[in-house]
Amino acid sequence: MSQNTFSSFALLGAGTLGVPLAKAKNGATVIVMTRPSSKVRKIPAGAVHVPVDFKDVPSLTEHFRRFKCDVVICAVNHEHLEVQPPTLEAANNAGVKLYVPSEFGIPSEGQDGILAKKSEFVDLLRATGMPYTRLYAGILMDFIPFVLGIDWDGQATLIGEGNTPASFTALDDVAGYLSYVLTHLPPEELSNRTLRIEGERLTLLQIVELYGDNVKLARASRLPDEMDNPRLREFLQAKVETGAATATYNIKTGKDDQKLDNELWPDHRWQPVVRTLGL
Repeated sequence: MSQNTFSSFALLGAGTLGVPLAKAKNGATVIVMTRPSSKVRKIPAGAVHVPVDFKDVPSLTEHFRRFKCDVVICAVNHEHLEVQPPTLEAANNAGVKLYVPSEFGIPSEGQDGILAKKSEFVDLLRATGMPYTRLYAGILMDFIPFVLGIDWDGQATLIGEGNTPASFTALDDVAGYLSYVLTHLPPEELSNRTLRIEGERLTLLQIVELYGDNVKLARASRLPDEMDNPRLREFLQAKVETGAATATYNIKTGKDDQKLDNELWPDHRWQPVVRTLGL
């Protein structure tokens, strides 16, 4: 880790993405901040755990200053995006140098639904002058069973044709990549930058085929209401169907014309879907 790179991170959230990020710290000091009411997984060795109310700006400011945090990484899920504005206010108060917003999925710019909320927060980052790094990784491979409904009833249910390619990236690769670039690239190369990565590009039908005889394919125009989060699953499948779920999608042109930034993590071997899901 160079003297000209970031060395102290405040990680907001210790859930699906937060824990892998805390593990892949690349020699940096990591402060894992969680809500007092959160059911916290085991905090990785070497990380400091601080329970804090994410809406308590003075308390957050004090913690950011006490631990001399260079970077704030928001790893909360889509259900808790409301914590980002107060944590940004505290980051500005404490002199934090970079904010990594809760993205890590398909491109959010100009999109609707939960993606619009993510994009609007980046607009707020720009308005306040806080430098940011946004990371797009397509659909996390670990969530494929959720997207297809396999976790619900053991079969893959498609609401579209399933022939459109999308970007898929393993959770550990997302965490490892972010940790690497934050500790190896100089701040000026990260400031106000959107990074795009991809572990593998496949269609949903190709993924179903990877499951072989273990999973049956079903088709429907709508997922059943009794399914857990059916509208979110439909939303994600719809984005794949329209081509908007590649990390390199550009809504301004409606084309897949942006550049991948995988090469910023040199010599890394990206995990394929079969390895991530144990197929």
